[in-house]
Amino acid sequence: MSLLAPPSIVCGSTRFAAAFTRWSGMLVLTGMIGGLSGDSQACAQGFKPGAQNYGAAQGVANEVTSFDARLVASRGNILTVEREDGTQVMVQTPDSPAQLTFIAKALPAYLRPGMLVRFRANLGPTGTPLAPVEKLELFAPVNPKMLKGRERERYQPGVHSDNHAARGNNGPPSGPVTVVGNLMALNPQGGLALRAGNIPVQTMTSPELELQIRVNNLSMAQPGDPVHVRGFYQPPDETKVKAETIEIKPDRVYGETPPPNERRSRRGKRGEADAGENANKADKPDMPAEAKEDDAGVEE
Repeated sequence: MSLLAPPSIVCGSTRFAAAFTRWSGMLVLTGMIGGLSGDSQACAQGFKPGAQNYGAAQGVANEVTSFDARLVASRGNILTVEREDGTQVMVQTPDSPAQLTFIAKALPAYLRPGMLVRFRANLGPTGTPLAPVEKLELFAPVNPKMLKGRERERYQPGVHSDNHAARGNNGPPSGPVTVVGNLMALNPQGGLALRAGNIPVQTMTSPELELQIRVNNLSMAQPGDPVHVRGFYQPPDETKVKAETIEIKPDRVYGETPPPNERRSRRGKRGEADAGENANKADKPDMPAEAKEDDAGVEE
């Protein structure tokens, strides 16, 4: 699933200031961000008979397990991973998509207009944050019917207050909030613009802004990626696990420029390039389209 939504506004520093002068009813944010949190709970799930549960024995999977592994392959809602001791384990994905998370670092060159982003902020009484944004998360859409309670707010565009009592007020939001929307611009001076539902938002980012991809599917995962699994199995078979949480966290950095020698090799003769690609295609899985070198990103 692509992170990109259809872009409606050109991202770039030359149009950044002018775009805001035309907006009415703008929520202007000039500061703070905290760490993002997505607390959710899951109960032990029993394996059910059927082909989709890969022949797991009937009964309740009630033995807790937690281990680190490497991704071998995935098909549907089943992952095959290899534990550190060499044992291959078949893992059924969690019931909630929010409990399966692919996490990776990104650089400003990876950003595109229309990308879904979110951040946490603590707003003062006038709706002004206390410090610049320090962390920006890029994510992919999730079917809201598969989410529970306030978990949906992390995927729904808007400015969501943590204070239930303050939600009915007509004044500016205050206190801890989650801002979710489509990226419009991130200029070299650190100005961030997004549209949070019907609310245009303008804020500033920290010079040490952290960009993080958090995708709740396997679209960006590759064989060999490190996987942490927590879940349950039915003794004595530890090779079939019903996951409570799955976290995939590779060391790739999206938007990173390839080494100079790799760039030079791509400028060679077309025939040589094609031969090289054919020779390596079986060994190198394709990178996601969003991470290719030719994509020009938003400057910071």
